[in-house]
Amino acid sequence: MGVDINILTEYINSFGFYAPAIAFILFTCQAIFPVFPFIILAATGGILFGAKVGFLLAWLGALLGASIAFWCCRMWGTTKYIKLLESRYGYNFQTTDASIAFLTVILIRVFPVVPTPLINIGAALGGMSFKSFFFSSAIGKIPTAFLYTTLGLSLFNTQDLRYAFTIIGAILVLLVVGKYIVKKNTLRSLTK
Repeated sequence: MGVDINILTEYINSFGFYAPAIAFILFTCQAIFPVFPFIILAATGGILFGAKVGFLLAWLGALLGASIAFWCCRMWGTTKYIKLLESRYGYNFQTTDASIAFLTVILIRVFPVVPTPLINIGAALGGMSFKSFFFSSAIGKIPTAFLYTTLGLSLFNTQDLRYAFTIIGAILVLLVVGKYIVKKNTLRSLTK
């Protein structure tokens, strides 16, 4: 089931004065339960609110949603789930060094190759401090929130195709490089 960006734009815009609040709530919910891609919502934010406000809504909403998911996993996560993650991915999240966890969360937020819920769950159940999780997520979410919001703005408002293709190229480079870095670091940490 795909999400039509025009329908989403019309829906959020139909709330008039409250449209930014609705968008913020949707960004928060998307970070907890990603039923549609962040890029679609961020592009919609760019279309409706411009680059600055759209970026802030995307970034702050994603941070709030990630924080809520982190605390829910921390409160209700049990050793059963920790063992499940360990058996499924072959890695004990609880033995990760704090500085490595901080940099890892930044990397996997900057290069979105790992689903957001897995990042939140892994950090919460792995014993990462909330402060470290929050700041690494805040830093790591900046590039994608900015790129996706700007992409929406350039594709649907300015019709500047050269700029839009530059943004799309930057996103593709982020994904390819990110996948390589995450894969390389995962293999390195598993062989230690």
